[in-house]
Amino acid sequence: MRSVNDVRAVAEAGADAVGLNFYEPSVRSLNPDAAETLQINDAARDHGLTRVGLFVNHDSAFILRVAGSLQLDWIQLHGDEPVSLAKTLIANGKRVLRAVRLPRGKLEPGQIEFVIGEWNGVDVSLLLDADAGASFGGGGQSLDWPSIQAWSKNRGESAAAWVLAGGLNPENVHEAICVSGASSVDVASGVEQPKGQKNAEKIRQFVAAIGRGGAAR
Repeated sequence: MRSVNDVRAVAEAGADAVGLNFYEPSVRSLNPDAAETLQINDAARDHGLTRVGLFVNHDSAFILRVAGSLQLDWIQLHGDEPVSLAKTLIANGKRVLRAVRLPRGKLEPGQIEFVIGEWNGVDVSLLLDADAGASFGGGGQSLDWPSIQAWSKNRGESAAAWVLAGGLNPENVHEAICVSGASSVDVASGVEQPKGQKNAEKIRQFVAAIGRGGAAR
């Protein structure tokens, strides 16, 4: 989210969560201490939207300060953070969404599990995204959805919840849900025009397509 109008568009479309990006190199980044950020955060809270703060390789002190001052609902770790950092956040009462950057193309369930690695032993939810290299996401590239479905079916009922991301847009999100079996989805560039600027009509179309697919987000 980059403005209160973005938040309003999300709420009116019927989505249930918004992201606040604190990774400075990103075109979507916000200054956590700016008055505009506080207004965006307050608007999201007032609309009853879940607020997810996105961090990339920040230290725990910074994350906890920002999450505390904004009273964020979730912390999304989207960099190369160690498991120990997530454990510190969890010990401080924070809910953590861990981005897992996967190669594009067909993958075996074991390959996906290998990338997830030790995160399987931590009380986090997973966000599956396409690996965009040094940009840490936002590449608009899709994963192989049948591979995701095969991986998901291999996991037990007690396995961590997961969210599908990567290259989703109003035209393909219905198919992505049906093929992958995702119950939650995440979008950024797919509802922007131009890049970095949310488009209210694209947001409306995206959420409408999710409704047809039966996903929760």
